[in-house]
Amino acid sequence: MEFTFSTARLLFQTNFAPVVSVLILVAFIKTNTSFPDNINRFFFLICTSVFLLIAADSTRFVTARMDHPTFLRYFSKSVGYILRSLIIYLITLIAKRRKTKRLFLYSIPLIFCVMVSSLNMFPFARGIMFDCDANNVFHRGPLGFTPHIVCFIYSIVLLYYSFKNFSHNRYEPLVVIIIEVAAFTAMIVEMLYDFDFVLSHVLVSSVIFYYFFLMTMTYKRDPLTHFLNRRCFYLQVNHLQKTRMIILSMDLNNLKVYNDTKGHAAGDRALVTVSQIMEDVFSKYARLYRTGGDEFMAIFTRQDKEFIEKLVEDFQNNLNETEYKVACGIAEYLPGDDIEKVITLSDERMYSHKVKLKNNDSFKKI
Repeated sequence: MEFTFSTARLLFQTNFAPVVSVLILVAFIKTNTSFPDNINRFFFLICTSVFLLIAADSTRFVTARMDHPTFLRYFSKSVGYILRSLIIYLITLIAKRRKTKRLFLYSIPLIFCVMVSSLNMFPFARGIMFDCDANNVFHRGPLGFTPHIVCFIYSIVLLYYSFKNFSHNRYEPLVVIIIEVAAFTAMIVEMLYDFDFVLSHVLVSSVIFYYFFLMTMTYKRDPLTHFLNRRCFYLQVNHLQKTRMIILSMDLNNLKVYNDTKGHAAGDRALVTVSQIMEDVFSKYARLYRTGGDEFMAIFTRQDKEFIEKLVEDFQNNLNETEYKVACGIAEYLPGDDIEKVITLSDERMYSHKVKLKNNDSFKKI
């Protein structure tokens, strides 16, 4: 097969939309200040890898249809294997959210894949991963499934970290599962039916989807405590107006004093400490929100008032091990009630508790 105008037209029709989509994503990455620099950098590297993968797959598409194998046939196939593994590897670094302490050990599967794929380009090592006979027919070698195994390893790691992020992003595991099922389906289809560009296009869609999912989650959450924000609280209570629920209002005492006397870093430590205790005590039963500088809310839909009062007592006991105090107030909402009045009532009870905390009264006395 020669590279003709028809071939060029086919490649253009196949790859134009994915290329434009990635270019748009790059524009978003360059202008997005919501993510840390390392996350934006990883997404930019993924976009670069996707561009190269589309180029490698296009080259492989042309060379695989020639009458005899060429160096470009081996080169494009090997580079495609490397880039597929690299993209999954970079996505796992994004899901991990923090710097990897032992990056070299973590990268060993990828390094092994790069070494084997690179060696297979050269005549002295051809066949260890794949080879092509005189008629340019593809044959898998003893290490032919190395890229697939590496992708599988990093996919398991990706799923693990998405579940670790579950308390902050409850839908992230579902998003990752959808991405992985789509990717492995595309990989199997390419292997069984010799289809082209399926996996690379699925990766383009998955990267874009994952990026905008994370950006949406970022805008919904407070960056310091990772709790949902005030807007999400009011959207949720409006959504639940046909459901019985209990509103818990909480307020960190003396935050302004910490900021003014010990600095804003001390104030941030106070907020992080009490929010972690809130998460430990309440997150199994309620959604937590940071609705103001020192104000927090929780929505319970399945527990009775006595159970929640017991949870608040546990919360106060845990706080006693710190230097911080948090005032709490509870109000019950029934379908048909005025939700604003219920929220106001829980706030009033919280302010009443705030005053009595100065006398070291327990929550049960409120």
